[in-house]
Amino acid sequence: MDISEQYKDLTIKITENLPLKAFPTRELVQIFRINGHPITLKTELTITSVHNSGDISGIMCVVEIVDGYRMACALTHLIFSKAVKLYSEISDYQKKRKKRI
Repeated sequence: MDISEQYKDLTIKITENLPLKAFPTRELVQIFRINGHPITLKTELTITSVHNSGDISGIMCVVEIVDGYRMACALTHLIFSKAVKLYSEISDYQKKRKKRI
């Protein structure tokens, strides 16, 4: 299975399981803060939608915080609990994606 097919399959699976909860990476925390939303590494984000943007940007997510602020970010900028149903598939994607960047 080629990369684009893998991205498509995972995007579909995530979409079917929305909303999903995740936590931000350090880089994402900084972006939220720059935009006036002082979150921490322990701030729970809700993924409300996903989009497969292909090999250029990978799988993109729209995340929302408690105050309703939404922002798009890469799936690689999110940290998932091992309790999340798709944890192993998302984790595999993140590892492979980081090697490709």
